[in-house]
Parts: sequence; C-alpha cells; structure tokens
Amino acid sequence: MSKKYTVNPVANTSSRNYYILIAALSFLVYANTLKHDFVLDDVAVIKNNRFVTAGLKGIPDILTTFYWEGYWNSNAGLYRPLSLISFAIEYQVSPANPFIHHVFNVCYYALLCCLLYEFLCKVFNKTDRRFFLFAILLFIVHPIHTEVVANIKSRDELFSLLFFLLSCRQLYVLPANGVKRLVFSCLFFLLALLSKEGAIAFIPVIFLIDYMEEKNILTLIKKRAALLATTALWFAWHQYIILSSSSPRINYTYSDNSLFASSSVLDQKATAFGMFARYIIKSFYPYTLSYDYSFNEIPIISFASIPAICGLVLFAAFIWLAFKTLKTNPLITFCITMIVFPLLLTGNLLFNIGATMADRFLFIPTIGSCILICWCVYTVFKINFSTKPAASVQYILLAVFLLFSVQTFTRNKDWKDDFTLFKRDVTHAPGSARTHFNNALVFEKTITNDPGRAQKEYEVCLGIDPYYHDAILNLGNIYMKQANYAAAIKLYHTDLNKYKNNPDALGNMGYTFYKMGQRDSAMYYLKKAELT
Repeated sequence: MSKKYTVNPVANTSSRNYYILIAALSFLVYANTLKHDFVLDDVAVIKNNRFVTAGLKGIPDILTTFYWEGYWNSNAGLYRPLSLISFAIEYQVSPANPFIHHVFNVCYYALLCCLLYEFLCKVFNKTDRRFFLFAILLFIVHPIHTEVVANIKSRDELFSLLFFLLSCRQLYVLPANGVKRLVFSCLFFLLALLSKEGAIAFIPVIFLIDYMEEKNILTLIKKRAALLATTALWFAWHQYIILSSSSPRINYTYSDNSLFASSSVLDQKATAFGMFARYIIKSFYPYTLSYDYSFNEIPIISFASIPAICGLVLFAAFIWLAFKTLKTNPLITFCITMIVFPLLLTGNLLFNIGATMADRFLFIPTIGSCILICWCVYTVFKINFSTKPAASVQYILLAVFLLFSVQTFTRNKDWKDDFTLFKRDVTHAPGSARTHFNNALVFEKTITNDPGRAQKEYEVCLGIDPYYHDAILNLGNIYMKQANYAAAIKLYHTDLNKYKNNPDALGNMGYTFYKMGQRDSAMYYLKKAELT
C-alpha cells in the first residue's frame, strides 16, 4: 500500500458527489421493499420472538442465549445477538411494524456501500476513484443482494460487513491516533463477529492488506495481535453461550442440508465443489435466484461429474491466481480473497453447515466479483487504471448496471410476503421439496383456496422427499376431506415408519379410522397419540 495522496478541492467536491450518488442509489434501488411484510425467518427473529417483542427488556436475554432461543429451543451453535438487539430496539419504537425494520435495512445498506467505496479508494489509492465508483455501483444493484436487503432477518449479513468496514476505517482510512484507533478497530471487529460468525473470514483480508506494506509474517502477527486477541475473546464468549445452554445441539439431516443425503464424504465434497462453481457463476451473472435450495435441488454428485470437476478447477485456478498476482497486482488477490474465504465457511467446502446453498452467502463475495467485472472491461480495452476510462468502457459498464438494476428492482417485488415469494420461487428451484410444500400453502392457506392445486404441489413435494412430515400431514387431511381414507392411512403409515410414534401422525390416523367407522382402531391410535 503506497503513500496516501492529497486531493484538491475540485477532486474533493467530486468525491463528495460520489458519496451522495452511492447513498441515494443504494436507497432508491430498494425503496420498493419498504412496505413489504415479514418474510420467512423474519417471524422467528422478530414477529414471534419473545425476546425481541419484549423490546428493550429483552436485550439481556438476547445477550445471554443462542440465536434462535427466543423462538424455539433449536441450538444450532449460533450466537448472533447484534441484529436481534437492533430488532428489539426498533420493536420498542414501533411494535410489529415491518416498515421500520425495512427502512433501517436499506439505510444500513446505503451506509455500508459508502464505507466500502471509501475503503477501496484508500487502500488501493493508486487506482482512479472512478474505477471503484463503477465497481460499487455494480455492487449496489447486484441482484444477489435482494435476499440480504429485502429480507429483514439477513441484517446479520449487513452488520457483519458494515462493522468490518468500520474497523478497517480505523486501521486504514483515518489518521493514526495510537491507542484510541486500536481500541475502536477492535471494538468494531468484535461487533462484526457478534453479528455473524462468518466475519472471522475477514482476518485473512486484513493480513493481505497489511502484507502489501509489510512482508514479514511475524511482524504482521505482532501488529494485529490486538485483533487476534479480540477474536479469541469472541470465540470464548461464543462457546460459553452455546455450551452453557440446556438445549441440545441440532443434528442436521438431509432436509436441512442435502449433502447429508450421502454418507460418502468424498461425494459430499464433490457436491460442495459443484456448488462452488454455481456460486462463482452467480456472483458474476445471477442467472437464477431462490430463497431455498434444499433437498433435492442440489443432487449429490461424484468427483467424476462435470460440475464437481469445474468447481475444483475454478477453486485451484483462483488459489493459483491469488498467489501469482500477490506482488504484481494485489487488487486481484484481494478480490479472490473476498470471494473464496467466505465460501470456504458457507459453501460446505471445509465442513458441512445447516444449509445446502443460499444466495445471501454471496453478499460478501460479490465485492470481489464486481471489482473483477470492472477490471476485465478495463483490461480488454487497455485502459490505464489510474486515469479516466474511455467512453466505450463506461457504456459497457452502464449496460451491466442497467441489466442488474432491472433484475434487482423486479426481484425485490418477489419478497413482498411469504406467499408471493413461494409462488415465484417454486419455478426457480423446482427440485426442492420445500419450495413445492410452501407453494402448496399458497393454494391452501390464502384467498386462492385451491385444494386441487395444493394437492398436486404436496404430491410433487412427496415425490421428491417421501418423508416430508408436514406435507404428509397436510396431504392426508386433503385425502380425508375427499373421503380417500386408504390413501390417507398409507401416508400416515409412511410417516410413522420414519418418525416413530409421532403424535400428529397418530392423531390423524385415529381420526381417519374414526371417519371410516372403525372405532377400535381409532381409539387405539388416539390413545397412543395422547400418551406420546
């Protein structure tokens, strides 16, 4: 990292205008989400979360419990109090009002984008600011971000990056101020970690930036000892909260993460590399978007399959290119680091997590992909990175910007409410049992009230996953209303063979026999359900 240059008043005014443009565009592109309802996990983290709905009084409970405890006792090993605290404060001001949460999400996004632009300009100060302006404008309108900004729950993603950038602002942007700067950088990094565990992937980014000035690894470690100590403190805090909970840890199954459908570790990793290839493509060209990629949208594959081979080659190529350009073009290394390290944690490459795949996992990697899009256009047209780009370059980047903008603005509408999203994304992830189950709810639970369509969707769902418990119960109820008792009993037997003595299935079985006039069988299952 070279010596920082000073800017003249004209350049200063131009820079201020850039910040205004970034903030305004960030807000405008998501303005059509402000009147949206609570969607998906918003119910669990806000609407029906007993800690959040307690307002300010719930903050002590949020600080001392795992992430989901305010809604259910499923200990997933997550501790992310910061976003929940912000929800509780907003709930105190305006209870059960999604509008206030959406407004803050968009505002945080606008602030984050301004900080990202400032950070890039300061760290890579030999590059013309307009280059990073183009990159940030693409980042702002990237369609993959709709899940992060439009879905309130994903504020943990926003906060994680926002507080990392605030930490970097203390380290690289503001004038040196000794202990004060060190304390604030550590504090902001701690807040990033308390927002989401994945913020630990930012540690290599910080070391990479430092390496641009100081090549001695031991010196770098000593220089960032306070940040490493902060990370250790967070980890101890995190583990204490998780391990002190009386709720047992979740054992994930294939319904959470499709990789668990295979007992072969090699096939699991082959599938993960296949998904890595998908992630890379979507970070540059978001060809499809979905709120869900669960079983069996991403089928298990082997290393002999083309997607796995492509993913492995891409991964190896990225690592090779990152080391090759480390000294000659550290911006490329930075982009690859921003893409690869977050996906190591969320892409099931190092270890299996509680989700197969998610668009929100590309929020941070798209920093790297948006810069690389601009870099490729500049390189093709042989534009000097320290000068004003030619009109041809601006037109191409404008075309990409408009393409992304239209897709983002349109995608935002899908996140209006659960049922709008469910109807839309069943076509985006047709291999997912969950998308078909949720789409069945659209026809069963809304004003549409089309049990025939609901039945078809439940049947597709069970064709993908024959043991989808809730689909079995709901389809069984439809069969009972049709007096198709034999089909209903067959479904309940399937459920009971998989989930022994499930009270819901037992109760439904008893009620079905009662409708059939078989009182003895009805009493047997109803009593068993009562005792379970």
